[in-house]
Amino acid sequence: MQCPECSHIPLAGNQPDPSRCPECGIFYQKAIELRRTREQQLQQQAAADAAAKMQAANALSPAVRGALVEYKGAQPVVVLDVSMSFGSMVVFMIKWALAAIPALLILGVIGFFAMAFLGALGR
Repeated sequence: MQCPECSHIPLAGNQPDPSRCPECGIFYQKAIELRRTREQQLQQQAAADAAAKMQAANALSPAVRGALVEYKGAQPVVVLDVSMSFGSMVVFMIKWALAAIPALLILGVIGFFAMAFLGALGR
């Protein structure tokens, strides 16, 4: 029998006590029971962790739950406060307004072509 602790495989005539490992001296049965107990504890802990995750997920809104299902590994984030000075807020708003200009130009071009197309159909 291979030792569950040190993985030693004793030779047939080299084992004075068949219930113990000749290399590390551990009792086979006790080591097997200890390993089985550890595995059961790990399984129970994993089940408890999964139950806690499910309970936490059930407390979330349906939209957040849907996002967590759709994006594997996503975690919900709650923003409690945004602390910006007045100057940095003004700079942010100016950048936002400047970023909107290309979008408005693109929408204007699309609108122009749409009106030209509809005008051509109306003739």
